[in-house]
Amino acid sequence: MIYLLVSDDSLFHRMVSETFLQEEEVWSWAGRKKNGEAWGGPGAPFYGDPGDPSTFQGVVPGRDAVAVVCFKDPERTAQAVDALSTSRPEVKVLVTTTNGELDHLVRENLRKVSWADMVGDRLEVEIARLRTLERVQAVRDILGPAENVALVLQPDPDPDGIASALALRQVLRRNRATAPIVTFGGVTRPENVAMLDLLEIDLEVIRPEDLVRFERVALLDVQPNVLKGAVPDPDVIIDHHPEQKGYTTRFRDIRSSYGATSTILTEYCLAAEIAIPQRLATALLYGIKTDTLFLDRETSKADILAFSYLYPFVNTNLLRRIEKPELPRSAFTAFARALREVDLSRGLAYVHLGVVEREDVIPQMAELSLQLEGAEWSAASGLVGDNLVVSVRNAGYLKAAGTVVKSLFGDVGSAGGHQAMAKAVIPLKAFRKKFGSTRPGRIKAVMIKGFLEEIECVTASTAGSRR
Repeated sequence: MIYLLVSDDSLFHRMVSETFLQEEEVWSWAGRKKNGEAWGGPGAPFYGDPGDPSTFQGVVPGRDAVAVVCFKDPERTAQAVDALSTSRPEVKVLVTTTNGELDHLVRENLRKVSWADMVGDRLEVEIARLRTLERVQAVRDILGPAENVALVLQPDPDPDGIASALALRQVLRRNRATAPIVTFGGVTRPENVAMLDLLEIDLEVIRPEDLVRFERVALLDVQPNVLKGAVPDPDVIIDHHPEQKGYTTRFRDIRSSYGATSTILTEYCLAAEIAIPQRLATALLYGIKTDTLFLDRETSKADILAFSYLYPFVNTNLLRRIEKPELPRSAFTAFARALREVDLSRGLAYVHLGVVEREDVIPQMAELSLQLEGAEWSAASGLVGDNLVVSVRNAGYLKAAGTVVKSLFGDVGSAGGHQAMAKAVIPLKAFRKKFGSTRPGRIKAVMIKGFLEEIECVTASTAGSRR
């Protein structure tokens, strides 16, 4: 990104260049003529009448740029904005203003910040939003011309993916007919079912071959590798999981430092000045809350800021109803059985639940097991239909749980996740072929041996690196 400073105020030049843009490439307007009145700004100089569109035509052409405009005379500021918008409509513009004298300036590529706000961190926020706006426009350019767009989530999608798809539909200004939210496997967890019902979110379960009816495909909170070749070359990917390789896409926005994809989409809405109604705010906040364990795990500053922005607009009554759905008696039976059989060995708490009626019991048991005194890792497994489902948790500062399950089960099933939480779904047939049996004792032996080898290997390598 290139930054153009267009100002006759030396204080403004110094404040901006020595703080927010210190490490950036900057071009500064330095006066009407090279040998006339000039301003000693940072970076490379350019000259000309700032009210003349031709002044900006030759400055870093063909490159992404943000112009920061501040003249002592508001009328000159307005003239410079007009000239920039005329000659370089692709350039995003940020102007400083005082007492609302530039309220009449309205442009799609324009943001305004007051001098009072510039004393704080507002300018940095506004520049970040302009960068995000570039991403929003890129997504719109790709998906906008299509008659219909599939917003694809992982099978059995979680709140973060569901909320992100709902937000992208809002950013694209589309409805459920032209941008349906689709998945290859229905929702099973009670909280997620309650989210769909209470927030009236439509979710369509399709087969991979059904994607041919869509002109464009966007993946939310998931990458092609997880979908096992079902969507090899999507048009758009927006995700917060660690970036995977082996696929092509026209646009990707992958931020593994973020705790939730919902945070990225919240930033999209704010940058594009898209209204976030109560239903969407509730969904986005719940998406952030679930993926970060209420801002307690794998949380970035961006997640906290997004959560703080959304909270006043949330329907807290609906949120409580989503988070506390009804549980059948069979779930409590499974918990009781598991609590009697949990095994704690060398920092790993493991339990096999056997056949379970609902898959959501497994991650809940993994969460509970991590609270066992002496546990730094927990794993819970259970039989769901024709699959063995494994849920893994750790204290958050150890080797990534996703890396561990991928190493153990990536060759026999779907496996992956985050730093502190992960999941594997292994067809029973594949498990039997590799390990010989799916009897409870055999499953327990394979799990404990495999996880301890991975964990203790990590501990040893970490210790070796510190010596």
